[in-house]
Amino acid sequence: MEEMLILLKPDGMVRRYAGARALKSIVELGVNINFFQILKPKKEFLADRHYAEHKGKFFYDNLVNFMSATELAVIIASGDNVVEKVRTLLGKTMCEKADPLSIRGRYGTTKGINLVHASDSNETAEKEVKLWKEIINIEEKDYKKDIMAYIRTYENFPMIDSVRYREISKDLSEGKVSKEEAEKTINELLTKETDFEEETVNKLPALITENILLG
Repeated sequence: MEEMLILLKPDGMVRRYAGARALKSIVELGVNINFFQILKPKKEFLADRHYAEHKGKFFYDNLVNFMSATELAVIIASGDNVVEKVRTLLGKTMCEKADPLSIRGRYGTTKGINLVHASDSNETAEKEVKLWKEIINIEEKDYKKDIMAYIRTYENFPMIDSVRYREISKDLSEGKVSKEEAEKTINELLTKETDFEEETVNKLPALITENILLG
């Protein structure tokens, strides 16, 4: 039976409703939840281990900085064809191009700010699960109960339609608003969707606008 890694990214953590609904959709696929925990991996682990293959690429620094901005929801799921099922549910990486009914199409903010990371092949899944098992402790417990408790806590949180974020992204890309103006608006929107501390929320707008402007 296949195992895979799923991470709820910082935008999915801060945007409580969107993150909870994404996790609920994954659980409703009928996959086994072998691990679920909210944790903050060391930045060095993300940079030198998890994203090592992307070193030197134009998006690498932004990706590492973004993924280390907040804690993450870390999930190991298993099941028959679990990688294919979850990846189909997520939709394309660039959320503007994803099926509108997919997780990324529905809740993704812009470009690669797409709520959820998931192993993209069986080979990658095997490598990622092995790697992350080095820093997590899997216990004999009902992790599905834990993830459902998380979902229930946040699934009815206030939500800003992702279209609003994408409008800001488009305006920034076209030079209709400045980076500072876009960051201010994104910060205001994120604040309406979260119970995270202001200090944490304030880290994300600059990283999101940087991602938008990467091209």
